[in-house]
Amino acid sequence: MTMFKGGPGAWDPVHPGISKIYQYRPLTPKCQEHDYTIRLLHLLPARDSDASLRCWLIEKGYRDYWGIPVYHDYHAVSYTWGDPVFPEALEVLPNSFSSPTESLGVIRITQNLHSALKHLRRRDVPVVLWVDAVCINQSDVTERNSQVSNMPNIYKKASSTIVWLGDESAVDDARLCMSFFENLGRLSSTSQGQQHSTSWRKRFEINQLVGDFLDENKAEIAFFLERPWFRRRWIVQEVVLAKSVAIHCGRWKIDWDTFHLAMFELFESDQGIFTQDHRTTMRTMTGVRNGGRTITAVRNIGVAAKKQLPLDTLVEFASFLCADPRDRLYALYGVIKRWSPRQVTMQLSQISNIDYSLPTETVFTNFAAELMQINTHDLQLVASRYWIVTHVLQLATAFGQRDMPGDHFGIKIPSWVVDWTGDLCFEPLQHSRANGVAFEALRGNDVVQFLPNKEHPSHLVMVGIPFDMVTATISLDIAPMLLTNSVHKARVSLNKFLSEVARHVHDDSYKPTSEHLVTALAISLVANWDHTPSNSYFAQDPRFIQDFLAQLRNQQYHLPEMLHKWPAYVELMAITMRGRSLFLTAKGYMGIAATAVKTSDVVSLLDGQSVPFILRPERAAKYSVYHGERGAVEAPGCFDYQAMRYSYDMAMLASDPGAYNSFSLISDAYVHGLMKGESNEIMKKDGDDLALKIISIS
Repeated sequence: MTMFKGGPGAWDPVHPGISKIYQYRPLTPKCQEHDYTIRLLHLLPARDSDASLRCWLIEKGYRDYWGIPVYHDYHAVSYTWGDPVFPEALEVLPNSFSSPTESLGVIRITQNLHSALKHLRRRDVPVVLWVDAVCINQSDVTERNSQVSNMPNIYKKASSTIVWLGDESAVDDARLCMSFFENLGRLSSTSQGQQHSTSWRKRFEINQLVGDFLDENKAEIAFFLERPWFRRRWIVQEVVLAKSVAIHCGRWKIDWDTFHLAMFELFESDQGIFTQDHRTTMRTMTGVRNGGRTITAVRNIGVAAKKQLPLDTLVEFASFLCADPRDRLYALYGVIKRWSPRQVTMQLSQISNIDYSLPTETVFTNFAAELMQINTHDLQLVASRYWIVTHVLQLATAFGQRDMPGDHFGIKIPSWVVDWTGDLCFEPLQHSRANGVAFEALRGNDVVQFLPNKEHPSHLVMVGIPFDMVTATISLDIAPMLLTNSVHKARVSLNKFLSEVARHVHDDSYKPTSEHLVTALAISLVANWDHTPSNSYFAQDPRFIQDFLAQLRNQQYHLPEMLHKWPAYVELMAITMRGRSLFLTAKGYMGIAATAVKTSDVVSLLDGQSVPFILRPERAAKYSVYHGERGAVEAPGCFDYQAMRYSYDMAMLASDPGAYNSFSLISDAYVHGLMKGESNEIMKKDGDDLALKIISIS
């Protein structure tokens, strides 16, 4: 660990008390000599650590050398802006020593950046940095768009990235924590190279070091992990793309590899003293043994080895924060561009189109619309099919679950668009399965259209069947299932839930599949084991699921009485039912969907999608959905789908969308008896009663 001190230096010009604001000059546009230009902050040295900050701002052009790792002579700084208050000043001088007292003006900066620059300033020579708050003219939206688009290159091609966690604090004792991280990281790194026969001794030594430290410094380490940098969304790009990373906290510094090893050991040695946020920070900063994707894990994976689809990247880092809601996407575009397969990025122009003049709802909507039009048939990412439209629609319902879709945190967006400012309220059902079957009413000719607004699509138009109606919803209290050693409370909760089911359903047979009602219910509560974690008992052998169902039959379907023997089922039920409720339908189906689902919502089969969705008529008084005499769901105000009339009907719908029935997207759904291609068989058998509709989702 290195301690940085302010001290005497070779040059310290007199500060004349300049008050005028520095006026930026426009950057030189792209030309034959360079592909992009940036400003570099040359932080000038000072004898006195308390001397005012002075710098040169020098424009420099760079070329892109595709496939060739070229690093430039500057350090990129990763830090948090903090509150938008700018009490400190950075003075800009002409790019020469000839007139040290002449000033071009000052740039107002935050207290945190001021502190970072003071600690990074050297005694004898300038240090060359790239700092977004200074090197980008933040008041010029056009330049800001261009420079933020270039940020992946800026961090990727810097000689190093400097992480600034903030000043030292009496609350978390940076010296103590950073010293502990260094000692623990070094001890862990030496143990990894040892032979199996001797590594156990090093393991005892590591455990002893962690235990002794946490016994005396629980509060300090907890406060340290709460520093804002650890939850900042932009750090993902800044750290993942960097050539090398050094972490600074006040006067203290450690390298990233040492830090991530320390985070790994701390996570593994959690003694119950850390909150969920602390554990999220530790898990994200390092690679843990459960195979989760983390910053360190992906830093250590070659570009060719790391392939991930855009939506998976956005979900992976959903807990990371930013001030501008548009940065929920913009901050990860560089990482998405690096990790996504080339055949995806070639079809996704949005990741190169950063525009802060657009409102948030336009940014989110355009991104969703473009994703839905990507051709994923040739993607060889996993041994399963991938339905990207299904995935977008699922995340639209899972993020920031809303009582009234389209209005969240003051941002009004269509219900079919993911609101990335929200939290992931429940896990989407499996949209990609090796044995997955989509509903294919049009035999694979997907019809996905968008009705345009002034700035973005406002309506998603698909073809599908309003298949069934929700007649009841029943909630399950999963809180007791999340507690350790509380099987009795879990049984009480499940028994209360089953009593409510029995009040609504009077037949012991589940007619859609001819199973016993409780068997169908037990499978539905875990979505047919779709969310089984890799470390679950059920994941170890597929026969264990059959063992569970056989035991349920032998126990005469007394599901609550089985919980003490099957804790893995309790855990899986709690995971699956988080944010979800059971629903029953008019045709006798049962399933699980978001808790926002209400009676009279419509279970819909949308063409080309791998799971059913729950829709709600936006103006129920005028367009009440109902069951016809033959059991088919009738949806007034929707065009019947006829191939010969489709273009004409779409033109009518586009001319006045409000004149026709439109729906809000409420949830994806697991419907027991409709998840394995049964809907296609029903369509063949009852085609006359199941009229395809043109469904407009707003």
